Parts: sequence; structure tokens; C-alpha cells
Amino acid sequence: MVPNTSILRLFSPHVAIRHWTSTSAYRVAHTSSSSQIGSFLSKKVYTLPPWASDLSIIPSHNYTLSQFPTPIHKWNLPNLPRGTEVWIKRDDLAGMELSGNKVRKLEFLMADAVTQGADCVITISGIQSNHCRATAVAAKYVNLDCYLVLVTSKLLVDEDPGLVGNLLVERLLGAHIDLVSKRDFVIIG
Repeated sequence: MVPNTSILRLFSPHVAIRHWTSTSAYRVAHTSSSSQIGSFLSKKVYTLPPWASDLSIIPSHNYTLSQFPTPIHKWNLPNLPRGTEVWIKRDDLAGMELSGNKVRKLEFLMADAVTQGADCVITISGIQSNHCRATAVAAKYVNLDCYLVLVTSKLLVDEDPGLVGNLLVERLLGAHIDLVSKRDFVIIG
């Protein structure tokens, strides 16, 4: 059972299943994020990792919007086949309000928007989208207006969607919200 104080931090973690052979090395690197706490919201030069050297578009900067790296935990599940281990990449610990892995791309998108002199960001998704909530939070962090186009059913387009779930957070952050029906979104785009 999860304590009530932690329930808000439970976003869908990324799960990795790994089958270990008898000769596999058993090592998981874990870096403490405590050294990164002071760098929150800092704009930093992006250093391309070696595995991405073939990319044609390389971002020059990104913002530190969360606490990375996040830990990898072994998940002790009963009745797993012999030699099978399940590991969870805990991106839910990156920062509750930014929805884990979504912040990774937003660190680059927000830096690019600020560098280009943008005064707002616009994104489109479903009415209870975690991506839209994360974008609204990130935009507020870097002082950009946020416009959200939320796709919903035709019956709800003219209704006030209320203050529930992600909509509550988006409204508290001052995001501009426009509703569009699924049908109109498909026709208009």
C-alpha cells in the first residue's frame, strides 16, 4: 500500500524487463540528483551524447526543469520466470507537476522558444492530457503564455469542463484553454 502523501507522485513509470543470463553483469548505475537541485531553471549549453552524433538538428541549449537523472529500481514481482528481472525507470520522481518523461522534451522546446523570442507556446491534445499540463507548468516556469487546444466530444465543446484533474492545474497556471470537438479537429486540424 502506498502512503497517501505519495499518491500524487505516482505517474506511469517506464518499465523495463530484462532477462539476465548467468554471465550477465549485475550493475545498475545510480547517480544522486542532490547535486542538481541548485541548477533548477538554469539554461545550459547542450552537449550531444555520442550515440546521437548523426542527428541533423542539434539543440544548442536546454533548461533544467526537473531533477534528473532519476533512479532505476528493481521491482520484486512474485512468480517471474527464472532468470527474469523487472526494473523500473522512475521518471515519476523527476518532478510531480511535470509528468516525468514529458519534461525531457520540454526542456529543449522551452529553451528554443525563449531563444527565438517567443511570448507564448501552443499545444494540442486531449482534454485531460498530461502533456498539456506539463507544457502549462513549463511555460509558467520560463514566463511564457500557454495556449492549450483541448480535444473533446462535440457535446462538451460548449460546456465548461470544470475544475477537475489536469484542467484544474492548467487553469491555476493561467493557461488559455480552447475546446474543439474531435470531429472539427479531424476536419480542420
